[in-house]
Amino acid sequence: MAKFSIYTVDAFSTKPFHGNQAAIVPVPSGQSIPDHTMQALAAEMNIAETSFFTPVQSEGPDEFQKSSRFALRWFTPTVEAKLCGHATLAAAHVLFNELQNQNNTLHFDTLSGVLSVSINREGKLTMRLPMDKPEPVVHNDNFKEIATGVLGRCSSSTEIALSPVLRYLVIHDASFSEEELVALVPNITTKVIEAGRRERVDLVMVTTKGSDRDFKSRVFAPWCGIDEDPVTGSAHTVLALFWKEKLGKPFFVAQQCSKRCGELDVKIVDATHVVISGNAVVVIRGELFLDLE
Repeated sequence: MAKFSIYTVDAFSTKPFHGNQAAIVPVPSGQSIPDHTMQALAAEMNIAETSFFTPVQSEGPDEFQKSSRFALRWFTPTVEAKLCGHATLAAAHVLFNELQNQNNTLHFDTLSGVLSVSINREGKLTMRLPMDKPEPVVHNDNFKEIATGVLGRCSSSTEIALSPVLRYLVIHDASFSEEELVALVPNITTKVIEAGRRERVDLVMVTTKGSDRDFKSRVFAPWCGIDEDPVTGSAHTVLALFWKEKLGKPFFVAQQCSKRCGELDVKIVDATHVVISGNAVVVIRGELFLDLE
């Protein structure tokens, strides 16, 4: 049996049991875990993402302390994810605070390219992520089915936009209040799931302007095995551009108002990237035993 360390981390939070959970598994460069085993472990953990990172071009007993570049992969309980902000933040937190990495900035090779995470003197983490601009879609039967199931309505005032790379669907209705967003209980029927599959939707975001934050959101991803994602970093790579056009500014204080809730500082830094800042806290440290034969 091969033994690995495993951590569960609450990202976008300064205290346990808030923010979004991620399981983090450091994999030494001399070892590997098969894809099917990584997916099985993600199903076993049954939280939004289980992530695995391995040092790149570094070996030896201190590779986690000295390396600044890592290969990083994310798995939901059912699929490998193309981009996951909170689990990237959580991986960096483990490297900086649990494995005593000596660098100020880490670089992760991922399915979405190279992602960087820096740490400041107060321990706050800042990620640089690629943006994915959502484009308005025609209100066809599929999108109407999704909007009605998730939001409970779909009228001429309902905006629906889809990001082309991540396939994230944004739903916004100016008549939908913050209070309604917090109380929202989507009706995700089989028809909603099928409609999303026909449009290749990976998740859906309901968003509204905030009174005490620039904007608020909730995220639902039944197509990835996640009924509701508590705090979604990658969602804000889409929402940043959506709200820039409405608010006329490039920086935001955002809140994802799930039951666990989470706060994010979001800033558009150039034409293609956004930086997202937040904290994280380790809740569980453990050992993982895997039969890799």
